[in-house]
Amino acid sequence: MHGTSIVVIVGYALIYVALHSGLASYAVKEWARRRFGVLSDRWYRLIYNGIATVLLLPLGAMLVKLPDQTLYILTTPWYELAWGIEGLAALGVLYGVSITDVWSFLGIRQVFDPECAATYRCAPLVVTGMYRWVRHPQYLFGLILLWCAPSMTLNRAALSVVFSIYLYIGTFLEERRLVAEYGEAYRQYQRQVPRLFPWRGPVRVRSEFPEQVS
Repeated sequence: MHGTSIVVIVGYALIYVALHSGLASYAVKEWARRRFGVLSDRWYRLIYNGIATVLLLPLGAMLVKLPDQTLYILTTPWYELAWGIEGLAALGVLYGVSITDVWSFLGIRQVFDPECAATYRCAPLVVTGMYRWVRHPQYLFGLILLWCAPSMTLNRAALSVVFSIYLYIGTFLEERRLVAEYGEAYRQYQRQVPRLFPWRGPVRVRSEFPEQVS
């Protein structure tokens, strides 16, 4: 029974990440632009976020309903420490989104700003704060949220493996988009700051394109 649960969860998770990645691709965005014109530019991000959220809901139901097996439950004080780390990681994700323009992340700015919607560039490239440590801090915090849980089950571990791989692959997909948007300014940033793990410590980022970064 546990094996069946893992197959179902992993199968659905793979479908989810394929759709999530595919809908975020320039190819699909350009198809939508040709099909729906300017309305696609303005509403695509907001609709994309809505679809991504709705498609996550079945995964939550599967984790609750399908047969599972507990792998571990931490005891005091490690249980409380794990919750503390999880809380800090969640705050890190929220802070990272807030300093890179939360309204464009949600897709709301694009609805009211045609230039932002048409060019996909809604804010300067952020290279300060946590972005001096790694180029994708939200992805790093996402990994922490997945693996620093105070308790773990077989189904959640399987799901965490799939999402961890997707987060890592997602850094490459995200950087293709960022290079397309910011060009050489982002390439210079890539050469200075690590991708996902802060092995260099905080870096004083230098750019020949100060008008594009903040």
